Amino acid sequence: MHQGTTTIRSALVAAGIAAVPAMAAAQISDAIRGAPSEANHFIGTPEGWEHPMTPWGEPDIRAMLDMMQASRVPLERCADSYRPDAEPCDIDQKWVPEEIFNARMEEYNNQVDRFAQLMAAGDIAAAMRAAGPNRIPQRQTNLLVDPPNGLLPPLTQEAKLRAYEMGSDWALPGEDITFDSVQNFDSWDRCVTRGMPSMMMPYRYNGGFRIWQTPGYVVFQTEMIHEARIIPTDGRPVLDDGVRQWLGDSRGYWEGTTFVVETTNYRDGMSINNPLINLAVQGSPPGNRFPASDQLKTTERIVRLNDDTWLYEITTEDPVVLTEPFTVRYPMRHDPEYQMPEYACHEGNTIVRNYIETDRYARANPTPEPPQAPVEVAPEVADALEGRWVGRPRIVTIDLDIELEFTKNADGTVNARLVGTTLGEIDKPLREFRIDGHDVTFTFPNVDPWNAAVTLTDEGTLEGGIFNIQGTMPVTFRRIDGAGS
Repeated sequence: MHQGTTTIRSALVAAGIAAVPAMAAAQISDAIRGAPSEANHFIGTPEGWEHPMTPWGEPDIRAMLDMMQASRVPLERCADSYRPDAEPCDIDQKWVPEEIFNARMEEYNNQVDRFAQLMAAGDIAAAMRAAGPNRIPQRQTNLLVDPPNGLLPPLTQEAKLRAYEMGSDWALPGEDITFDSVQNFDSWDRCVTRGMPSMMMPYRYNGGFRIWQTPGYVVFQTEMIHEARIIPTDGRPVLDDGVRQWLGDSRGYWEGTTFVVETTNYRDGMSINNPLINLAVQGSPPGNRFPASDQLKTTERIVRLNDDTWLYEITTEDPVVLTEPFTVRYPMRHDPEYQMPEYACHEGNTIVRNYIETDRYARANPTPEPPQAPVEVAPEVADALEGRWVGRPRIVTIDLDIELEFTKNADGTVNARLVGTTLGEIDKPLREFRIDGHDVTFTFPNVDPWNAAVTLTDEGTLEGGIFNIQGTMPVTFRRIDGAGS
């Protein structure tokens, strides 16, 4: 089932690279201010409000913002809806209904903020363990505002090829990965950078975002990995095309009181193992295989809606990777009391070394997979399952085919194994294999355990979802071998 990289490259290139349309026109600007509406994320600007100005005459956007306020909003719409216990999700719903939002806000206003209490007491370590401040409810159902369907655009065939080749330290379902050197870890794990545009998207902790201003410069400082982007606003030309940087080369300018930042001259993300979007952004593609090329361009816009709230937007273009641009937008509240402690990423960091040493030992001393107890099922279920099945979960960055085999034993019981995936052969029994009626659950036997919950349908498919800490994704398995296939 495993295909070599050369074979995969040839097949994908033969399919051709889709043309990239022009960037979507939807952008925030001064015009969105006014009464609450979808345009300003239902955050109104008081009548007669005037935008503050700096002493040197520029719009004043200085602030201490908190990205974590939107950390529970997934990147893609309904991205968290494929777990067995998940609430139903309407793929067409862009906004939380007003009555539900108001109820959530009432609950938020009445709860105790354990983080604030611990920070006030000076116990920063305990406050961090509390996973940050209480999250303010949001009206938007996902971060992506363009494409309008709330889903990432399809990737080009070249991008799918790069996803196979770039590798990752986060395993996909049924994937065996190797930790043998620092090159097996991405730029965030190595404490280099979280990268763009990921660093400008919410995460569940260390989400401070401070904006500084001086004549001729605006500085975006993020708490996560203590990075600062120094953005000239004096009209200077961009750097020579040969100068490539981790966070690119930014230039800022004003459209009225809206601050706009255009960034080019990024390094090729694949060559330095720096995913376009890191999977830590909730609802982003699992596997951490989101390639980026040196043609990457980002355009950011930030609008101050009132004294308390800023609306941030970032549009990402990459004609090598994306069939069309995508735009993320979300609000942030100004919190002058927010404390941004040092993010000492490398201080006492032993994770990379420990992963390498542990994995080398495990490969030198393999542990046999424990035998799988056969599962008793109704005869008609055993007959329907017997044979080989292939499923492709929805992962926008990579086409991953997963092959399973169910074996009916002489006594009518069933065993199951993972044959392998597009990334390689596995040939191991599934873990925690269970069948309850027509519902089948199991865990993939690999280093980063993924769970699956599927149902045998009347149409002869296995429908359901695959999920773990990385996220969730729908999948349909179809039988390719066995009786009645």
